[in-house]
Amino acid sequence: MPVFSSQQEAEQVLSEFLEHITSDPELRPKFVAAATSFRANYHDPDCFVSLATTVDPPAVRSGDAAKAKEVDVNMFMSADDGHKFWLGQLNLPMALARKKVRVEGQIPKLLKLLPAMQPAFGMYRTFLKERGMEDKIG
Repeated sequence: MPVFSSQQEAEQVLSEFLEHITSDPELRPKFVAAATSFRANYHDPDCFVSLATTVDPPAVRSGDAAKAKEVDVNMFMSADDGHKFWLGQLNLPMALARKKVRVEGQIPKLLKLLPAMQPAFGMYRTFLKERGMEDKIG
């Protein structure tokens, strides 16, 4: 059974989490320093979330607004794998090798986001708990 019950739930959770971490006083400067943009193109359910760190504060978009913007990097994966990524349970190099995750675009630009993303993994569990979504943690 998928983690997210609908497109709306997946986009809401994943975009609100990106807004949460990009507004964090310690992480925001790291995101802005990366000066890039990416879109997560999820399936099961189909949904889209994008992040532009070329502006301060970073811009998070979801749904049609996320699809409409040009980005430096596109990532393709299931919504469940996106969820596992933020829980720190997805081995990204292995997922790329097994083609569970596909990336198109300027991968070096995506790598610039790692200093900001790594501390965010621990924040996702707390984010879900604060919203009464412990059942999604597993």
